[in-house]
Amino acid sequence: GSLCAQKSVFNSDIRWCRMYHLPEPAMRLSHLLLSLSMALMFGCASDKEEAGPAGEDGASGETGADTADTADTADTGSMPTPDLPDVDVFTADRNAGHPGFASPHSNPIAVLPDYSRLYVANTQADTVDVFNAQTGAPLTRIHVGIDPVSIAVRPDGLEVWVSNHVSDTVSVIDADPASPTHHLVIATIQEVDAESRSTRFDEPVGIAFTGDSQKAYVALSSEDKIAVIDVPSHQVIDRLNIRSQDPRALTVVGNRLYVVAFESGNQTQVSGCLSEDIDGDLCTFNWEDQNPQGEGYDSDITRHPDIPDRDLFVFNTDDDTAVATVSSIGTLLYGITATASGKVFIAMTEARNQVNGRAGTGDPKHSLLELENRAFLNQVGVVDCTADECEKSIFELEPLPPEHPETEEELAIPFGIQISDDETTLAITAAGSNTLFTLDAQTGSVLGRVDVGWTPRGVALQSDADGKPEKAWVYNAVENTVSMVAFDSPAEMTVTRTLELEDPTDSQVKIGRAMFNNARASTT
Repeated sequence: GSLCAQKSVFNSDIRWCRMYHLPEPAMRLSHLLLSLSMALMFGCASDKEEAGPAGEDGASGETGADTADTADTADTGSMPTPDLPDVDVFTADRNAGHPGFASPHSNPIAVLPDYSRLYVANTQADTVDVFNAQTGAPLTRIHVGIDPVSIAVRPDGLEVWVSNHVSDTVSVIDADPASPTHHLVIATIQEVDAESRSTRFDEPVGIAFTGDSQKAYVALSSEDKIAVIDVPSHQVIDRLNIRSQDPRALTVVGNRLYVVAFESGNQTQVSGCLSEDIDGDLCTFNWEDQNPQGEGYDSDITRHPDIPDRDLFVFNTDDDTAVATVSSIGTLLYGITATASGKVFIAMTEARNQVNGRAGTGDPKHSLLELENRAFLNQVGVVDCTADECEKSIFELEPLPPEHPETEEELAIPFGIQISDDETTLAITAAGSNTLFTLDAQTGSVLGRVDVGWTPRGVALQSDADGKPEKAWVYNAVENTVSMVAFDSPAEMTVTRTLELEDPTDSQVKIGRAMFNNARASTT
């Protein structure tokens, strides 16, 4: 099947549908139409259309949820069966195709401030799935835009925002249980240029609110900008420039906004130049001697200190002015969390592409052997901005080459990250190792780990009265499940229950994605 889109540029609304059971020639045509429609796409469903099916499901579903909440099932682990009327008008043909865009995640799971409700971005099904956070009872599903990838709860708990990466929108969900529109989509945030009729809200990912719930920030990943949104009016009021590539993850603590660029780079380059500039260090070959076909291409990779490598951007949320830019932390920056005192932790990897960089002019020439099967280092970056200047350091999660982690001890692709209320323990997902692990926030020592589902990319954390980690909810992106985790201590964790999300993805595609994302067969 494919996605079809019909625009109505005058009311800035897009209606989307899925086409099923096409013969082979029509299937090829549909793929072409998909490419064209996605190239033109600039928005998603209007408030009214999104709220329609979500409203019927959400409004009646919450009534059933109250019944489910009273069931004493937390200790038994059995699946509660809430009495939800089957009025969901969005019913997909399970034998039909489904577009799988594999959009990026940043905080795809969140819990209300009172830890009563859990909200999960069901990217594959284009819904936000709601559960009783303590028992795991399913409450309702809210239909949003295409490929929801990030969720943020307003600090006062009255709204839940979800970014729709393909629709180029943010859906605003009413989370006030006393409201007649509880669990309905009450607004859709987007921005369209009136002259070009193209989106100015392209590929949103991470969302963060100021503490007074008056302002929100949304990472526009493909635009390298942060949209500033007035929360009461749901309108974009400003844009912050990020001078790096692909900002996705961000967080607000106190009056500071912290943003990391996903593909910030590591100052490496192909080291070609004019013959008179060859120095054997930063430049090693004459690029004019290379033919367009690349035959006999003596290419080297070197790290150049003058190449920009901006990683972390800090803004004052009072007036949205830039406070600091911190460079050369890591290469791929997946997740971020911060403390009230100004200490920032970044889940990231650092590329080692310069280690075997002399593949062209080295004597002997470098090969893959120099990498020792360690293309990346798995790390947590630490930036301490408590003083006048930000100071950076690194927590290494594995032994450095030539040493390697033991079998099943690797912590590949640190992704989702949260810190306990007492600021002593980091809870982090290793997306390539299907693991949730804890880290001492002061020393960087690994405290404990527990196996979860396939490709965990998000974690929500609950602390006890003393600020210690008590519970966690982990979103396993490829498996499309949620692991509920109980903490006896930071070193001892147990998966108490696994919540399965509705998923139209073909089973063979899921297996392929799981294998592609799994690092268990390697050392990194």
